[in-house]
Amino acid sequence: MTDLPPRHAETAEQLRALAATAAATISTRPELARQVLNLARRRRRLRRTAIATAGGLAVLTTLAATTLLGRADHFTVIQPSNAMSPTVTIGDRLVFDRTLSPSRGDVVLLRRSDNGRDFDAVMRVLGLPGDTVGCPAGPDGRCPALLVNGAALTEPYVAGPTDPFPTVDVPPGRVFVVGDNRPVSYDSRAVGPEPLDAVTGVAVRIRGNDGQDRPVPGAPHRDGPGDRDNVDPPGPIPPAQVSEPD
Repeated sequence: MTDLPPRHAETAEQLRALAATAAATISTRPELARQVLNLARRRRRLRRTAIATAGGLAVLTTLAATTLLGRADHFTVIQPSNAMSPTVTIGDRLVFDRTLSPSRGDVVLLRRSDNGRDFDAVMRVLGLPGDTVGCPAGPDGRCPALLVNGAALTEPYVAGPTDPFPTVDVPPGRVFVVGDNRPVSYDSRAVGPEPLDAVTGVAVRIRGNDGQDRPVPGAPHRDGPGDRDNVDPPGPIPPAQVSEPD
């Protein structure tokens, strides 16, 4: 009985007195008070165990949430550059899927390096490993259409003309990426095909400044996140790390 909390001591003493008094007048067993107190003690122990278990689960849930932050299949990026305009304008939010492999026409988030500086860029994939990509000049000195494997692309989403550039063979493990705003985009036309493993996400949705979602023009159909899918909160590409030349 020594482990009873102080607030139960008085109750215990009353039960002992009651048991001693009742034993002399009725046929109840003298162990009644002890059994009642043991039952109360067991209930308190079970209650303490349940509370401790619930607390442990709460801690584990919190740790799991913290650990998974930044690891959802989908994440968002706010575009600070006009290199992909008019497809993606400054302030638009793109929803990317980090589990997809890029196909021709996909808009992707690409991790790039330039002069020892790492930065992210939103680009469109036009050439896959084994493809040829070029933009030969026509009779007037301009490139009438970008060619992939000798076939002209129809690109209604492109802003401005594409300056001529020689045909490039895309090696294994690389992709040829360009911006939709061709006059200002700093892309594979200048730096060559980029490593395929530098692609960190494939765009599945664009959310405009008006808050409305729309598919990515010129890209293959991609399923976006469902209502129950986790989506990492939006974060901008730092304005100092844009995809345009200095």
